[in-house]
This record gives sequence, C-alpha cells and structure tokens, in this order.
Amino acid sequence: MTKININRNHKDTLFRKLFCEEQKENVLSLYNALNNSSYTNVDDLTINILDDVIYMKMKNDLSFLIHKDLFLIEHQSTVNPNMPLRAFFYFSRLYEGFIEMNDLNIYLNTLVKIPTPNCVVLYNGSEEIEAVLVLRLSSMFENEDKTKGFEWSVTVYNINPGKNEEFLNKCPVLKGYMTFVNTIRNYQKAGNAIREAVDKSMDYCIRNNVLEEFFKKHRSEVSDMVLTEFDEEKFYKALAKESEEKGIIIGKKEEKVATTIRNVQSAMRNGNMSLEEAMKLLDIPKELQEECRKMIK
Repeated sequence: MTKININRNHKDTLFRKLFCEEQKENVLSLYNALNNSSYTNVDDLTINILDDVIYMKMKNDLSFLIHKDLFLIEHQSTVNPNMPLRAFFYFSRLYEGFIEMNDLNIYLNTLVKIPTPNCVVLYNGSEEIEAVLVLRLSSMFENEDKTKGFEWSVTVYNINPGKNEEFLNKCPVLKGYMTFVNTIRNYQKAGNAIREAVDKSMDYCIRNNVLEEFFKKHRSEVSDMVLTEFDEEKFYKALAKESEEKGIIIGKKEEKVATTIRNVQSAMRNGNMSLEEAMKLLDIPKELQEECRKMIK
C-alpha cells in the first residue's frame, strides 16, 4: 500500500502525537471505534499527512488509508460550519497523491477505482452541541441543488463528558486524552494557572494509570504542546471577544488579518522558523506584515 504526500517535519499537537505513524496501534484502535470493527494488523493501515507548511490552509490532524477506505480526522475545539468545503479540498489533494503514487490515468475510458472517503471531526470544545452532528456541503450552496445530485458531508462526534461514552470506551487512548483535557479544565476552574493545571493533570493521569507511560516519557514535550495550543486558542477567543465588546462584527479585512496571523503562527511552529522567515515563506503583503509584528510576539 502506498503512502500519500507524507510530511514528517511538522510540530505535533498532543492529538497528533498520540495518533501518528509511530503510534499506529492507537490509530487502528480509533478506526475500530469509528467503524465498529476489531482489526488487529497495523500493517493494513497507512498514515498520510498533508504538508501543512506549503498547503497552509489544508492542514489536517490525521489521515489514513485502510481496507480501501480513506479517512480524514480533525480534532477541533470549535465547530466550523465550513468543514465540508475544507474536507473537499483535503480529499482533492489526497486523491491527487493516490492517483500519482499508483500510476493511474483518469483520462482513459477505463473506470478508475478510488478509496471511499470518510471525514470525521472529534469535537471537545466548550460550546454545547449534540452528540453527533452532520455538516453538509449543500448547506453552503447559494442556490438549492434541485437535482440533489451533489453532496459531501462531515460527521462531528462530541467527545466531551456524557457524550458518546460508548465510542470513547472503544478507544482507550482517545478516552485517556479526554480525561487529561477535562482534568486540565477542572484545575483551571479551581483557580490554577494553565501551566500548573497541565502539570497537575499529568500527575493525576500518571497516578491513575491514564496514558501513564506516555506522560512519563513525553512529559516536557506534552507540556510545551498543550501550552502552545492554549495560547493560540486564547488569542482567537480574545479577538472575538474584543470585537463583540466593541459591538462590531469582524468584517472581511479583520477576518483576513486573523487568517494571516493564524497561518504565520502555524508556519513558525511547524517549520521552526522566525516571524520574518514565516512571512517571507508565505509571501505576506507588506500591509499585513505590520499587523503580524504587532500581534505575534
């Protein structure tokens, strides 16, 4: 089985660290939980990661190919209604890689068979949503598709406490991850600063045999990952709150600035580069460079 456009140079989030090429047994467990199956051979599974520096707007957490099924799994703390269109772009890139790597020709009269697409979002944000939510591309259409002949969907699983417990029980690593996340939240609610909450949560997990070996081995790295993710999430929440307090809705210009800042931060983190290097790589316009310098310290 061939691999599609793999990039190993990105900096992991905690989720990606738990579900990656080196942790294929965890990925297989997640697949079994989603598919209600019991496969045991990790060699049946091929993990693919889009190059998230070059294709900045096409960053994904996890993609894998198994038994002619092509999965894309995103871990998100906010529900993005545009996810069906983003997934459409993701899969376009993945299918391009599949066609190229397997030397297939889509211009001949012979039907080309491709893996079946499956797109899943694992949601653990603070906004209350139903246990399972299906986002459809057709909801984004300006005009109704009267033929009903074109659709693309993304299934969102709420993995917060009390939601999809049976699913979580089938994937112990994902359940352990959520135990860790929820413990951090509880320590923060009790008044602990984020760094202290992360440290205490790892201690809690180690004491209670929740991803014990993983936290012992990667403690420092996990701390850095979680703090980085927290800083990004805090920044975007602050941006939204500031706009709300001023009684304005973020317009096209502000949205463009926010998107640019997000892309530059991602390039800095994933490519281990400076602010100036990231802006040069992404060819950021001069009028946006100053905004980046003000917002990114």
